[in-house]
Amino acid sequence: MAEKKEKKKKEPRTWSTTKVLDCVAYFAIMFIAIALIFRLAFREHTPSVANAFASIGECLAYVISILLGFYWTMRKRGTGWNKRNIWWLICWIVATVVIIVIYIFAII
Repeated sequence: MAEKKEKKKKEPRTWSTTKVLDCVAYFAIMFIAIALIFRLAFREHTPSVANAFASIGECLAYVISILLGFYWTMRKRGTGWNKRNIWWLICWIVATVVIIVIYIFAII
């Protein structure tokens, strides 16, 4: 018989968007935990360091939420794009812009 063709094994991915989101989520949790520890340790005088860690954790949490919302919005429903799907994307864009603008004005 003829030689059997060997199937090439797929190399495992070393990078993916879910791995990046998992990493960002991990650091967001760490920053929020550190901020809460500082607030608990210094109840009367909350240091600015605790506020800084809380802001970083909050910002990372917003980024994760925005990205996951985008992936959910871009998910194909049915046979492809239709009028309903585009409205989901438009609503996501409006909400994302509102969050970013208000967050920037809150920091300034």
